[in-house]
Amino acid sequence: MANFPWGEQVNRWVGKRALASLEQAYQAAIAIKAIEDKHFNGQKITAQNDQGISIYNYFKTDLDQALLKTRWYLTQFQASNFWLSSQQQAKPEAEILNKLGEIEAIIGKYRSEPEAIETEIFPRPTANTGESLPESKLTDLEEESRGKNRLFKLNRELTPAYEQEVIQRLRNLRQQKKIAIRFLILLILVPLLVQVATKNLIYSPLINYFRVEVAKGEKLYIQDELVEQYFEEFSRYKEILEIKELLGLGKPESPEETRKKLKAKAQELLTEVATKSQEGFKNILADLTSLGAFTLLIYLFRRQFTIARQFLGRYFLGLSDVTKVFIFILLTDTFVGFHSAHGWEVILESIFGHLGLPENRQFIFLFIATVPVILDSTFKLLIFNYFTRQSPSSVAILEKMQK
Repeated sequence: MANFPWGEQVNRWVGKRALASLEQAYQAAIAIKAIEDKHFNGQKITAQNDQGISIYNYFKTDLDQALLKTRWYLTQFQASNFWLSSQQQAKPEAEILNKLGEIEAIIGKYRSEPEAIETEIFPRPTANTGESLPESKLTDLEEESRGKNRLFKLNRELTPAYEQEVIQRLRNLRQQKKIAIRFLILLILVPLLVQVATKNLIYSPLINYFRVEVAKGEKLYIQDELVEQYFEEFSRYKEILEIKELLGLGKPESPEETRKKLKAKAQELLTEVATKSQEGFKNILADLTSLGAFTLLIYLFRRQFTIARQFLGRYFLGLSDVTKVFIFILLTDTFVGFHSAHGWEVILESIFGHLGLPENRQFIFLFIATVPVILDSTFKLLIFNYFTRQSPSSVAILEKMQK
């Protein structure tokens, strides 16, 4: 950046922005600390606190918002420091380190909260460190342990604490469901909003400002596949003018006037070609930015992503066997059925148009000939590897429906 005359100004602006982001992250962390000191006796904001689950649920939204702000502004601070070199970064290093240390001391204890909820709901099996026994002994021990486990489970269900344990487990399931749904909505909306916002507010003005106008006919050969449809439109426009002239429709025009009209139409079509090409470039940049936002969300909210994945797995397993088979047949018929070739063709043509690329029929036909076959093999592997273990009755229903 230092090689450009405006590079120093950009570096100063980025440095100020980094300090401002750090300050905003610090203020958000201080807000969490204030809630801890005022309502939770300086302890972590958790449902296991003496204040009870009702007070925890009341402050849970404020906690989530403050944690999201803190992590978002810390990400901005780190991105700004990545942009700057070590000599160009902000000078008050001691103050920055103190603030980072205080922020970490406040938000560090909340990083494992989703994992704690997940562990409570799905306790991990402990490792067996004992010596191996013969198979006959193992069978006897298993039968004996089943009887003891049934008796122990019955005695445990009769204890007063069992009801509270069940209630707490249901609360954890509900909390996990809220986290999963909220994260899935965030995972859909944020990349979509980033794509729309960056395209219309950043890339479109920037590309329109630096664009090169297509005004010379000799540049047509570079994009002749892309402008083929516009050549057809120009020929159709020219034929319409000739037919009108032959039939005497409208007032007579001199050859010079007709030539001016054709020239104006050609210039209009060239501008449309250039605009379409630029739109594709804008879409590519916006899509890459949206993909980066999607990846960043998964990285920042790794625990929530794990909870959402397990929630979807439990939700799918909770469906009836007929519903599972219906979803599977719907997906296979949509993407690998005998009538899906036209659908793939429409999708690929839309993607080419979105990216501003000319349609490549050979690539489309090759894609249709190979990808559905791969998907079909994947779906069949899913049936034998997943359904046979998790839901054998679904396999039987699927076989009957396919006969």
